Amino acid sequence: MTEMIKNQLEAAGYDYAVAVATKSEVENGAACGQLSIIVE
Repeated sequence: MTEMIKNQLEAAGYDYAVAVATKSEVENGAACGQLSIIVE
């Protein structure tokens, strides 16, 4: 899945960093989440 996300962002011209939030964080508008930097 990580490779798929990287490829989609790269194809769209983005440098890529992905923030992942739980459903609860999204529903509560929480500003936290975990940042994953995808490196080759």
